[in-house]
Amino acid sequence: MKLTENDIAVLRALADYYVLSASMVHRMVFPQRKDRRNTRRRLQRLVTAHYIARSAVEVAFSTGNAGPAYYLTAKGADALAVYFGDEAWLKTNVRPPRIDRLYHWLDISECHWIVSQAVDRAPGVKLVGWINEWQTMSDVDGNPTDYVLHTQFREGPKPLSCSPDAAFCLEVAGHQRVHYVEIDRGTTGCKRVAASKMPGYSELSSVRGHHRHFPTTTFDDFAVVLITTSANRRDILRACVSSHADLHPELWFLAAHDDVTPETALFGQVFHDHQGNVGALLQKPAANPLSINGDLVAAE
Repeated sequence: MKLTENDIAVLRALADYYVLSASMVHRMVFPQRKDRRNTRRRLQRLVTAHYIARSAVEVAFSTGNAGPAYYLTAKGADALAVYFGDEAWLKTNVRPPRIDRLYHWLDISECHWIVSQAVDRAPGVKLVGWINEWQTMSDVDGNPTDYVLHTQFREGPKPLSCSPDAAFCLEVAGHQRVHYVEIDRGTTGCKRVAASKMPGYSELSSVRGHHRHFPTTTFDDFAVVLITTSANRRDILRACVSSHADLHPELWFLAAHDDVTPETALFGQVFHDHQGNVGALLQKPAANPLSINGDLVAAE
């Protein structure tokens, strides 16, 4: 099979986002096309040629339809490396996604796309990088080691670790701040979410662990962006986060899923801090200062 530029665009989207549904591939790669049949046929050809693979089970969508999720294979990563002349593509995550986490991964991919779209629409804002949960590091020999975002602080007798779903870094006027992402699907009690997640982030803050993920950050702290299923659950989670005063609740910003869109993700008043104040991840530039999560930075 000879790969076309459109085929490469599909492979690159899967390399960037890891797991996508057919409708997501169509929206992200071919937004100008109304008919999705060509996209589905293209995905089938790439599956048949083993450049991509699809999940063994289908996922149901809010529209009532169901379909598989797609991800890149080693052959697909090799094709990208050859096409772009860059062996870095060979390090792309091609692990088959766990079946029980397909919805979770699709939600992370959707969040990644929303943030990317929001940044593309915001002059003066740059997305320095995005790290997915299963992205790996390489040792001196180029072999994958541990996951980038997982930090194990201690094994026992009481284990403590921090494992964000994703992380991204925004740059405004030369200043960069790290944002960790938590996608909450509502499958765990609110008290347990706060009690299980907050100690790890608190320790990560204490050791400035975000500098390992994004060494160029100019902030001593970071933000934890939690996106949950509804406004009611957001408010309950906010109260649970606020109750842990010793675990840096000021790091947390919570929003309901439907409120976070490409139009609102950066400048929309949709994020609630632990005290119930509502704001945006970024303040729109006026004359001079800009701010990231409420911290003023100088505009150039």
